[in-house]
Amino acid sequence: MYSNTFFNISVYTVIQLTLLFAILFGVIFKDMLEYKLSIWLKDQNSPIKIDYQTPNIIAAYLGTTLFGFLCVASSLSTFNIVEWLSLVIGAIVVFPTALLIWVQLGSMFELMANEGIESINIEKEYMLGNKEFEE
Repeated sequence: MYSNTFFNISVYTVIQLTLLFAILFGVIFKDMLEYKLSIWLKDQNSPIKIDYQTPNIIAAYLGTTLFGFLCVASSLSTFNIVEWLSLVIGAIVVFPTALLIWVQLGSMFELMANEGIESINIEKEYMLGNKEFEE
């Protein structure tokens, strides 16, 4: 077993802990976004832009990203590759994906603010597509 990990504990314990914290930060991030969205939907005189770039939401997203990166890197270290290589591969996988998700989240909120919440309803378009296909 490869025991050269970030701490002097088992790599499997590190994987479990980082996954737990990544999930917890992800749930916190989701709840904060839902709260911001509900406030925006209730306010009739709402601004055209949904303010999702608050310090709390950014911290929750960075926590999710960081612990997700540590989980991926420690998972890769179980394959007996060098520790720095698992960190590099984990960074290549996680950080660009997290950046893409953050940018797309902003685009989605902008679309929703400009064209309404119905513009991002995937189920409606899918159901309409099936009806047109059946006829």
